[in-house]
Amino acid sequence: MSEEVNVGAQLGKLGKEMPGVMGGFGKFNAEVLKDGALSTKTKELIAVALAVGLTCEYCIRFHVPKAVEAGASRAEILEAAGVSMLMAGGPAATYSAVVLLEILNELGIK
Repeated sequence: MSEEVNVGAQLGKLGKEMPGVMGGFGKFNAEVLKDGALSTKTKELIAVALAVGLTCEYCIRFHVPKAVEAGASRAEILEAAGVSMLMAGGPAATYSAVVLLEILNELGIK
């Protein structure tokens, strides 16, 4: 497993280096993930599924806690990962088995 990285803090540092780009990205992120026709929880579950399917460890580390904050349960997060495995195959399965389970356990999500 990779060294522990605080993705939010690193994005904040990048924001200081690139305030225009990251400020725009932050606004875009907030707009996309706010409640609308889909709830924030549903959108975060989609983000988790995509992060797993794209095998982006940092994206998984960022979006799993956000999904939990939005009210997603362990079962819902794992089900979203299952959809990702269906669509993305083996890489999604290995990232779910290693990274996703580790994060859920670190967060104490039962």
